[in-house]
Amino acid sequence: MACMLMKSIRLFESLGASAKVKSVASVDAVIEVVLDGSPALFAVELKERAPYPGEVPSMAPLLDCLAEVGAPLLLVPYVSESLGRVLSEAGWSWIDAEGNTDISERGIRIQRRVSTSPPAKKNGTELPTGAGSWSIIRSLISDGFAESATETASRAGVSQPRASQILAQLTETGFVKREARSRWIGNQDLLLDAFLDQYSGPGGSTSWFYSLGTPTVVVEKAALSGSPSHAPVAVSGDVAADRIAPWRTPTHATLYSAEPIDASKLGLVAAKGADDANVEIIIPADGSVFVESEETEKLLLVQPTQVIWDLLRLGGTDREEAAGRVREWLLSH
Repeated sequence: MACMLMKSIRLFESLGASAKVKSVASVDAVIEVVLDGSPALFAVELKERAPYPGEVPSMAPLLDCLAEVGAPLLLVPYVSESLGRVLSEAGWSWIDAEGNTDISERGIRIQRRVSTSPPAKKNGTELPTGAGSWSIIRSLISDGFAESATETASRAGVSQPRASQILAQLTETGFVKREARSRWIGNQDLLLDAFLDQYSGPGGSTSWFYSLGTPTVVVEKAALSGSPSHAPVAVSGDVAADRIAPWRTPTHATLYSAEPIDASKLGLVAAKGADDANVEIIIPADGSVFVESEETEKLLLVQPTQVIWDLLRLGGTDREEAAGRVREWLLSH
């Protein structure tokens, strides 16, 4: 994160200001800036990941503490446009590692959007891929541990040597720590961040539809109707988030099924594409979305990590807040 401090210094210097870093015990750092003879102090908070929009209100005490030293300045790897608006409205100045910036303090006003997409993952922090990997990673995020390679293999549907290989790779990269001969403890927060960054999606096929019924009614009908061979139909996105950690009224239905569903039985009309749809039915190639699904109020929900991933994929500030709430529920569950 020292690199982030240097990038911040260069940013101020590009405006013709002088800037230097000072150490203060009560905060991560202080940046002293002088522009046109006017001094300004920024109290820096360094974070290895950006907060979710839903987490920003809980950062108010930190904002107040920093404000006693200088203008609160958040330095993080990446800030999306929607998160940037939430941070700025809450009183934060911020800079990310991609050069995106919103700073407002004593005559210094900088707004810059350089990158609209998160940075690529760094070498050496890649999660293992291939058979069983996502199932094991999802379980480690949800449970926080793996009891044995044999049990892990059985739950993931892979061989014991393959499960051992995956756990060894995760140990080498620091995502899990071997506590005993047959027990591994996962860094849930770090694993979830890496999963959200690196998971390329469930694959398979997606069909889009439009419904006059509410998303909740659509998924409840789907749960009752099921697939042709009665394979489970699982719910993700808005409705799943509303069942796990109620926050917003669902506006979109996301369904996962192992095989095609008769959309006509659900009163759905085919849409031209995602932009015209409020219902999507996904037949995934990645079966890990169903691993350790949650059942609530007669609805089967996909694996919680997939709920978060889908909310962020669908986008919007409200969904980012909902994703933050599901994340908090998952990591404390």
